[in-house]
Amino acid sequence: MELNLTTLPDYLRQRHAEIRVFEPEAELRIEEIGDGNLNTVYRVSDAARPARSLVLKHAPPYIKILGPDYPLSTERLTFESRALDVYNRLASGTVPVLYDFDVDAAVIAMEDLRDAYVLRDALIAGTVDTAIAEQVGRFMGIVHSHTYVDNIGAATAQHYRQQFANATMQSITADYVFTFPFTEHETNFWTPGLAPDVQHLKADTGFLRQAEHLKRIFLTAQQGVTHGDLHTGSVLVQDNTAKVIDAEFAFYGPVGFDLGLYWANYFLSYFSHQGNLSVQSALKTAVVQVWDTYTAEFTMTDAGLKSEMLENIFQDAVGFAGLEMLRRLIGAAHVKDIEGIVDLSRKLSVESAALQFGTTLVKQHRSLRDVAVLIAMLS
Repeated sequence: MELNLTTLPDYLRQRHAEIRVFEPEAELRIEEIGDGNLNTVYRVSDAARPARSLVLKHAPPYIKILGPDYPLSTERLTFESRALDVYNRLASGTVPVLYDFDVDAAVIAMEDLRDAYVLRDALIAGTVDTAIAEQVGRFMGIVHSHTYVDNIGAATAQHYRQQFANATMQSITADYVFTFPFTEHETNFWTPGLAPDVQHLKADTGFLRQAEHLKRIFLTAQQGVTHGDLHTGSVLVQDNTAKVIDAEFAFYGPVGFDLGLYWANYFLSYFSHQGNLSVQSALKTAVVQVWDTYTAEFTMTDAGLKSEMLENIFQDAVGFAGLEMLRRLIGAAHVKDIEGIVDLSRKLSVESAALQFGTTLVKQHRSLRDVAVLIAMLS
């Protein structure tokens, strides 16, 4: 059946034995929530006992925001369910609990974090909780170190490669992060006053060479289970605890990509708070703490870990961070941290500074070896 607000009650009755949250005779309330581009998300609650609830995530066989003329495999939720399994096993409490995955209907039933707020919204408001940064850094460190190819046996590594061979979603990311923003593509847009900077960037052969180098790493490096879309909109905060969501892009790839995306969205928040030194200082602290807790987890897994391994992860992350910043400024998917700035001259100043910083990260990522140096570049 096609899942919508009308058909969902029948679907839930059919899956009662698998989901096991509601009584068969319960009156259910269903509302569509979320603003994702790919999938539809519903909150389902018991009308008599509203605290008893869950979230359903459904993948239509196309890109939701574009409609049936833009087909997309529903297999993306298979990878998300697998990622939730891995995350709950390795880092329990850092993601929603998975109740059920219906592969035929492409539906995930999971824990409802109804009292949570989106990390990005808190940062926009100028609230920076560095403890959350530590938790996300620890989450990445645990997952990456326990699935890292050099830390696990060959058979286990091969299992992860097969389980997370998410070629379709990886290809989408390759296009929209590494290629389309730097070409004349129909999905690109930017503030008109930024056009000279954009044209200069697209003609910068040194930058384009490094972007292509990073794209090759993204497509070929098979290091560990990588979330693939870990930004400040993919983190919910509930009871002072970070919960990572939206893992449909999960793949076995370069683990620095997760760090880079997460850092980039902190950097974009940093520039959006131009002139607010206290918020910017807290954001810089958060970036450092992500790295410190991340490396602590890696070292805990392997006390003899070679420093070159972490240095390579760091350098990849810096380069990926730069590209993520740029695609959020001139590509298809911008961030409301900056899009919400009403004053056009201020918005342009923020975007110009962020674009310059992102470009520098891409061009210099191979020469940076320390998070303190990275932070000093913001001064």
